[in-house]
Amino acid sequence: MTIDEAIAELSRKISAASSGSVVRVSRVSSEEATLRAYAPTSDESAIKEATHDLTFQLLTGEGLEVQVLVYDIATSLPPDA
Repeated sequence: MTIDEAIAELSRKISAASSGSVVRVSRVSSEEATLRAYAPTSDESAIKEATHDLTFQLLTGEGLEVQVLVYDIATSLPPDA
């Protein structure tokens, strides 16, 4: 899996777990990225559950380090895309 495929899959999982979320991506390299999910606090656990296994598999099986960070959209507004 490429970093772009991993980002796309994780973004889908975040959106499925929290329809009101806003995702921002920072690519660090071809093997590392950070996804910042801005969502209601009530969706934080669902996002973490939806993405945890895949991020662990990407790290151990694919050598890709992709972090998913969740922020409260009510207090931390997402930056413009």
